[in-house]
Amino acid sequence: MHKNPLHILILESSRIIFEGLYTILYQSELDCKIYRIEAMDELSGVLETEKIDIFVANLLHFVNREKEIKKFRKDNPNISVVGIDYGMMQKPDPEPDALFSLYDTQEHIVNLISRLDSKNKNVSKYNEKDDNLTKREIEVLTGIVNGMLNKEIAEFLNISIHTVVRHRKNITTKTGIRSQSGLTIYAISKKIVDIEDIEI
Repeated sequence: MHKNPLHILILESSRIIFEGLYTILYQSELDCKIYRIEAMDELSGVLETEKIDIFVANLLHFVNREKEIKKFRKDNPNISVVGIDYGMMQKPDPEPDALFSLYDTQEHIVNLISRLDSKNKNVSKYNEKDDNLTKREIEVLTGIVNGMLNKEIAEFLNISIHTVVRHRKNITTKTGIRSQSGLTIYAISKKIVDIEDIEI
């Protein structure tokens, strides 16, 4: 687990839903510190005073705020965004890193947060000055290196297969490498993955 607590910010105007998530996360094995905001306008204030690892948001708050969300993602590449999907709208652009619904089990929600925490640690090892791969491309590359199929990567990252294919093309264009073995050597040399972490 974390040497320091995992800092989770929840954007949810419903007190009942927030309390439910708060209880699920605190009763889990995650060592976490949880903050709450009720509107997007409060986000910058929290980011100025706290180091947030994961931002969990009711996706209804993202409606008509695409530019603001894109700027937040660009300015805070180390913060994973998890959407609470109420099933009332299409996926926002940009897509969150993961989604869960209010009908998902406690275990599913905790596992989702744990996976994002692990991915954040792997991505933070990567020195972005060495290359211009995005956080999402690094996550897709990690899946490729571990021998995952496009469908498996899509399910693991909660994105469409079409999006995975697009990221794979971007990775090939940026690195000039097409083969899995070549990408594996690249990922190890750039410290995106450790040899011990590769699933054979």
